Amino acid sequence: MVTADSARSSINLAGFLDISTVNGPGRRAVLWVQGCPLSCRDCFNSDLREFVPRISMTVGMVSEKILGIPGIEGVTFSGGEPFCQAKPLSALGRLVREEGLNIVTFTGFPYHYIRKKDKPSWNSLLEVTDLLVAGPFIPRLRCSLPMVSSSNQQLVHLSGRLAGREGECPDAGAITEFSISRGGEVTATGYRAGLLAGLNRTGLPGEEGF
Repeated sequence: MVTADSARSSINLAGFLDISTVNGPGRRAVLWVQGCPLSCRDCFNSDLREFVPRISMTVGMVSEKILGIPGIEGVTFSGGEPFCQAKPLSALGRLVREEGLNIVTFTGFPYHYIRKKDKPSWNSLLEVTDLLVAGPFIPRLRCSLPMVSSSNQQLVHLSGRLAGREGECPDAGAITEFSISRGGEVTATGYRAGLLAGLNRTGLPGEEGF
């Protein structure tokens, strides 16, 4: 159950995309959070590492935005590092899952590390995540497997709802998806999007993308 206080809690967003087909199975919304404590070499989203204020939105506002998008089946949490904002993201996940959507979460932390830490907020985010893509990007292990960009990364099916659907994102390491917003802003997303300098994610800068 999501309390009123949880719905009013804020997420520090770096960007939002209404519809993507390369950030998880099916058509789904994607949100990127700002801030990551890891320093993976050749990080695709290196601009999202710094812990600075970007776009502050309440859980309730973001859930309303997501649930108003027609034709999506789920939401992907990316970053940055979602587990650094696990408490509000878990509240958001509960709200959208109650309406039938599924959740994919990308993290740079290995799955065993998350479990070993046993943090209540991290466990809450795991509870609302259907598919976890876990582990740091390691350039020497770069690969073109579904939904991972280096072979050390794990696909962890936490609910079974998305089991067997990895192939809907084939050759993930070579895919970049381009979107054009109504305002003419170009968004590059996918597993190589960070290599394309100068293209922002939808919703940056400011809140007009919402």
